[in-house]
Amino acid sequence: MTGKVLRLVDFLIDSSIFFILLILFVFAFKDIIAIENIKWISGVLYFLYYFLFEYFSGQTIAKMITKSKVVSSTDRYNYYFIRIFIRSLTRLIPLDVISYLFVSRGLHDWISKTSVIKVTDDLNRNIIFDI
Repeated sequence: MTGKVLRLVDFLIDSSIFFILLILFVFAFKDIIAIENIKWISGVLYFLYYFLFEYFSGQTIAKMITKSKVVSSTDRYNYYFIRIFIRSLTRLIPLDVISYLFVSRGLHDWISKTSVIKVTDDLNRNIIFDI
């Protein structure tokens, strides 16, 4: 699996996991959270899901399953926190989801100057090519 198919699979797996976590969160706090605030809370949780996973491990749960990883597209890795922050924030733009229909890299990849690469099994070395 490579390219757009891999990215679609990652999106579907992460979306499924996120919605399960969101349903559990809303159910756990149903007496505390007003129904009209759920959309704002889900936006914050969506941002945190991607930001925390990609910042600390370079991978979401789906990327762990498909053995892919987020890296900086440039040689300058000292701004990784900012790149992942921007990447996660850009995911909240509704056009981001359909940006893959028009370009090979999604809007969140292009704006944050990040790429997704495939990780090999041998000693977790990276194959240096964008997918």
